[in-house]
Amino acid sequence: MGTAGVVIAAPQKSIAYDNVFEKQIAFQNKRPPVENSLIRPSGRNLPPPDRMYRHNRARDALKSGRIVSLSIIRGMIRKRFSGKIIDVLLIEPEWEGRPYIYKVKLLQENGRLLMLRLNASNAQIVSVRGR
Repeated sequence: MGTAGVVIAAPQKSIAYDNVFEKQIAFQNKRPPVENSLIRPSGRNLPPPDRMYRHNRARDALKSGRIVSLSIIRGMIRKRFSGKIIDVLLIEPEWEGRPYIYKVKLLQENGRLLMLRLNASNAQIVSVRGR
């Protein structure tokens, strides 16, 4: 008679994760996502490289003095208009010599939505739409 080999599996080491996010990332990295899956494959559908790190350029513009801080913009808006600021977007100039522009959505107390454009270098209101 032959002797049967007995295989004893060593207990698997449990990895402790600090939070659920790390556990989810570890799970996703176990296997590559399928093309039809809800998990977007890494490296696809990324924005063009010139648009990826706009926040770095905005921070550099603020440090160099080309634009004023968002708190100053908020103060200028609150002096002239009542309501709640919903959204703020910093638009970079397409050509040199043009100013940065803050686009601000403001919801007034009466329910109207105003679209404001402010010069980001001196916080002056350029245009108001929705009055």
